[in-house]
Amino acid sequence: MERVSKNQKVSIAFYSVLVGLFLTGMKAVVGIATGSLGIISEALHSLLDLGAALMTFFSVKIATRPADTRHQFGHGKVENISALFESLLLLITCVWIVYEAIQRLFLKTVTVEVSIWSFIVMSAALILDILISRILYYGAKKYGSQALEADALHYSSDIFSSLVVIAGLIGVKFGLPILDPIAALAVAVLVSRASIRLGKKAVDELLDQAPSGLKEQIEAKVRSIEGVEDVSEIRLRKSGSSIFVDVVITAGRLTPLSQTDRLTDTIEREIKLLIPESDVMIHVNPSPEGESLPDKVRKIAQRFPEIKDVHNISYYHNKEDHGYFMSFHLKLSPSLTLNQAHELSENLEKTVKEELPMINEIASHLETDYPSPKGEKVVLDPGTIAALKQAILENRMVKGVHDIQLHVDQAGKILSCHVLLEENLSLEEAHRASMEVEEQIKSLIPDVTKVVVHSEPLGVY
Repeated sequence: MERVSKNQKVSIAFYSVLVGLFLTGMKAVVGIATGSLGIISEALHSLLDLGAALMTFFSVKIATRPADTRHQFGHGKVENISALFESLLLLITCVWIVYEAIQRLFLKTVTVEVSIWSFIVMSAALILDILISRILYYGAKKYGSQALEADALHYSSDIFSSLVVIAGLIGVKFGLPILDPIAALAVAVLVSRASIRLGKKAVDELLDQAPSGLKEQIEAKVRSIEGVEDVSEIRLRKSGSSIFVDVVITAGRLTPLSQTDRLTDTIEREIKLLIPESDVMIHVNPSPEGESLPDKVRKIAQRFPEIKDVHNISYYHNKEDHGYFMSFHLKLSPSLTLNQAHELSENLEKTVKEELPMINEIASHLETDYPSPKGEKVVLDPGTIAALKQAILENRMVKGVHDIQLHVDQAGKILSCHVLLEENLSLEEAHRASMEVEEQIKSLIPDVTKVVVHSEPLGVY
């Protein structure tokens, strides 16, 4: 698909060359035959358009080449250089037209012969200018090509200048020959304005000026994506039809790598939807903003490779000293001695207090990490299951019970079950019901170590 679009760009540029060749020859023949400065200036303008069209054709062909080791951002800037040269050529032509027009107005007399061919050639030129300029503008917009846009600008200026020349010819026909050089001056003004505008745009893109308003659109789009805390920098660089986008975002420093990868993929996809021909680079900075105290402690603990996990983190505000008391459990390798484990916990507590001065008291619980505990599922007899169901259903908030299972591992017996509760219960009421079920189960099976009750809304079944 990309190869097809590149070929279409080159084809549009080639059509421009053919039109420029035809218009130049037609205007030159009639202009010399009639002596009309307006038509001669238009012939020179078309000759310049032909040269510009040739430059566009070759620059588009070069710009479509892929990036290589020496041109790592591709060859798109060739289009901007071509557009800049075209604008300079236009200005040079305008200087000659102004000079010759002043000569004819004040210093010499030139007889202009106006024939039907003068009007035919300018009318034909007007129609061709309208058609080719529309084709070029379509290609420039579709493929983001400044070279095609520059060429379209040439032919668009021809439309207005052709109208001015026709007006000058009409003036000569009715005995006002002064209108011919005046028409030529008007052409020069129109072409000069177009060339200056074109040259400025080419220079802006050569100096990597960001397209107006595009940075704000990208920033708004990126900020709206979930997981992005801040957008600290956006840089844009246009090269031909491609736009290189560098974005620096901030995300939570505890965000897992897989989630960060998905976040950058989402950002890249959204930017490409906004700018189809874009090359996107995203850099993610970690941010501690928005982290809870437990999150900060876990992040600190990651610096100690001997600590396998930090869990059961709880804390409260001590009104007496205006600080926080915190407690947590540390899972450590069973190969450590008690002295080593104690020293490790002391170092962690010290680091936490230094980096989080609001915590002035810490109590840590040490436990071993068993990499792969062994256990088994125990099949309960139907009588036990029936007794458990009957006891659980005595709770007025429980409307059903299923999946009663017993597992035994090195830590003891774990019994789990699913209970159905009314959908309109609050979370607090549901929690209280599950706690009551746990107590009922422990009263029936006193040696159970842990009871896990999974609450579900009645509408699920």
